[in-house]
Amino acid sequence: MKNTVLRQLIVTVTGLTMTLFAINVSAAPGDLYVGNSTGGTVLKVNPVLKTIFASGLTDPTGLAFDASGNLFVADASSHMIFKITPNGTRTTFASNLGVLFALAFDASGDLFAIDEGSGSIFKFTPDGVKSTFASGIGSPVSLAIDSAGNLFVGDQVANAIFKFAPDGSKTTFTSGLNDPLGLAFDSAGNLFVAENVGGTIFKFTPNGTMTTFTSGLNGPSGLAFDSAGNLFEADSNSNSIFEFTPNGIKTTFATSVGNPFGLAFEPTLHQLLNISTRGFVGTGDAVLIGGFIVGGNGMVNGKVLIRAAGPSLTALQVSGALQDPLLRLFNSSGAVILSNDNWRDTQETAIQATGLAPSDNRESAILATLPAGAYTAIVSGVNDSTGIARVDVFNVQ
Repeated sequence: MKNTVLRQLIVTVTGLTMTLFAINVSAAPGDLYVGNSTGGTVLKVNPVLKTIFASGLTDPTGLAFDASGNLFVADASSHMIFKITPNGTRTTFASNLGVLFALAFDASGDLFAIDEGSGSIFKFTPDGVKSTFASGIGSPVSLAIDSAGNLFVGDQVANAIFKFAPDGSKTTFTSGLNDPLGLAFDSAGNLFVAENVGGTIFKFTPNGTMTTFTSGLNGPSGLAFDSAGNLFEADSNSNSIFEFTPNGIKTTFATSVGNPFGLAFEPTLHQLLNISTRGFVGTGDAVLIGGFIVGGNGMVNGKVLIRAAGPSLTALQVSGALQDPLLRLFNSSGAVILSNDNWRDTQETAIQATGLAPSDNRESAILATLPAGAYTAIVSGVNDSTGIARVDVFNVQ
């Protein structure tokens, strides 16, 4: 049961309804949070109840939860990032920054912050060490990170979305927009873009194909998906939050929010059991397939290690083991989101830290924090090699 110190009171007198906001509300998995830039608060909202989770801020613009359920708030006017624990305890995580807009965590727990004032993206390690990830951006205002660790940044001046690979290399994902102020990925890897001035939400497939998801909005400024795949939109000019089903049906989720900006769902525990499958890998379509489903809506316990074993099976008295496995991870749309041949090539340090690294350098492994959805791990042989292989999926704490 969600623990609240005070409950919202609704007093009706001769048809007049007055809403009193509660204070000192504890966070709970699955709740929706919104930055109220007019009141300097962070609200926890649902269709009938709005409670104040944090107050005393100046201009809360960006919200993001870490894997432990702590809420990080970008406060644009004070140039600070605050950390708020689930019970509401607030500390200063970073200060002396510029005009902050958006926040997002990657799979390693690093926090990325959009600083519109300096045209930069800052990166913070979990213990607060700051570095500049990218600079020289015209007017960055929005941020989302895909499952492969690529950063997507909306630029208000260029009216474009730039894609930054994990190594910092920059490409233009799309252009010709009208103030892309909100970004969010669904579980299938599609990018949704809220066009603030244009009042439109666009949907981009992983290959960049654009369609109009909905239009006629009044200043969309923030996007977030719940665990069921519904899209929530902060409509700043109407002081409302709207909910869209996956097929685009719109309902009003909350009103009288007060210039809502960033949105974030308190992450819920993913549900994933460790699995292992062994079989023969042939050529063509004769591959080894391991399917799994990740539940929940956030990053808590959503980190998985996927291994493709082959050479090490020989020591287990398995004859005809595949000597050079290739591992690919597919999302529910059938798109490859990550792949690996030899596990030491890309994530060696992080994989070793799990204590689950393959014992043979020729084997493959992928470490990723995945949003809710269905996934398929496929093992094939490099250069059409064949043999017995095993695919393992571990839930990494």
